[in-house]
Amino acid sequence: MSLKDKKYLTPRFHLFPTAGWLNDPNGLCQLDGVHHIFFQYSPDNPKGGEKDWGHYSTKDFINYEFSGVFMKPDLPEDISGVYSGCAYVEDNKMYIYYTGNVKHPGDYDYILEGRESNTILVTSKDGIAASEKRVLLRSQDYPDSLSLHVRDPKVWCQDGVYYMTLGARTKKDEGCVILFKSDDKVNWEFSHFIEKADYGYMWECPDLFYVGDKQFLSVSPQGVEAQEYRFQNIYQSGYFTAKADLLADGKSLGEFTEWDYGFDFYAPQTYVDENKRVILIAWMGMPDAEYGHDISIEDGWQHMLSLPRELVYDSKSGKLIQKPIAEIKELRERKIDIKNLADSDTYELDLSGFGQDDFTIQFNKGFKVKYSKLKNDLVFSFTDTELGSNRTSRKLKFAEGEKIENMKIYVDTCSIEIFINDGLYTFTTKYFKEKDVKNTISIEGNIENIEAYSLKHFNVVMK
Repeated sequence: MSLKDKKYLTPRFHLFPTAGWLNDPNGLCQLDGVHHIFFQYSPDNPKGGEKDWGHYSTKDFINYEFSGVFMKPDLPEDISGVYSGCAYVEDNKMYIYYTGNVKHPGDYDYILEGRESNTILVTSKDGIAASEKRVLLRSQDYPDSLSLHVRDPKVWCQDGVYYMTLGARTKKDEGCVILFKSDDKVNWEFSHFIEKADYGYMWECPDLFYVGDKQFLSVSPQGVEAQEYRFQNIYQSGYFTAKADLLADGKSLGEFTEWDYGFDFYAPQTYVDENKRVILIAWMGMPDAEYGHDISIEDGWQHMLSLPRELVYDSKSGKLIQKPIAEIKELRERKIDIKNLADSDTYELDLSGFGQDDFTIQFNKGFKVKYSKLKNDLVFSFTDTELGSNRTSRKLKFAEGEKIENMKIYVDTCSIEIFINDGLYTFTTKYFKEKDVKNTISIEGNIENIEAYSLKHFNVVMK
């Protein structure tokens, strides 16, 4: 299908599959100045299929190279899919750990029987050529109390010891993380569980990381009961603060904070770049969502990755804030009037000086953001559910006495990302409009400072 035949525009400053399906970001790292962004990839089917790893690379987050498939399932230990994993950089190469998924044919539940979850290692110096695969851990190497759902390794080194976290589901349907240790990155010994009751039946994509001297554990729990203002998606993503060192005490998980309040944010992964920034990227999607597939499948592709975000600890709130990385500012093309958005298919909106009275921001005729002073909440809703792929609404409740200080909004051709109060709260969702529809925006209520910028597009080279 040629571009002129497509009904919907493709993303202009978000990474997506040129064809097929994309989900979890994998193997995020920087090596010799190059950022590597791997991802779960099914190039032949926009509804998902064989799970490969795809690969983007960039030096500046503006210009990218897409090198296509990096890994495919080709071992008996990963024959059902090259599942999610990480990259650890040492000795001028990437040590890439991932889950090799195996589903045996037969009448199995694939939870307690019929599945293998193998931890496998490959190395690469460029994200294009890979070494032979090496199986490090098999299902029988994990604790006996676990089901066969063990996956998504994340590896790092601290004080001369290598650590690996894996997300897991127990035989009692309780989500947890298991921690392994190693002296050589190859031979791994189980250390202990990291767990907290009543947070679902499965924890995916675990990520133990530090911002400054603060320790956090990010997980994507499945099976958490929805509430009016919390856990509104079918599956969640968030982080626990650590009350004590989790490398020594797996019972020391503190408060759980959701990463995002939108429809499409899952399986985030962090990495530390060469400037010591902690950068987070997430899948702009949601597995098993009740609203089904995106309308972009009509054009042969589905899903995107979020904008890269730098994580900063906010001592006032005791939480992490997410800021679009500084390089994104280079996308600004020119300052524009919000009354004249028709010539801009992508733009940034910066708002401040809120009067704390009710306000509504309407984007085109399909999506709006509405603040209620009485309820002290912000509601994100689609007024055209077809353009939102049948997504409806999501809510954000502010604490008593908390006010909206500022909002930064990035509007791409098929997504919106909103950063509230310098990124203390974020909202991420996909939003599709037909390519011939011009952008408009209307604002009701008192917002003193409104600035808008048209944004340039990413430059992507097919390698």
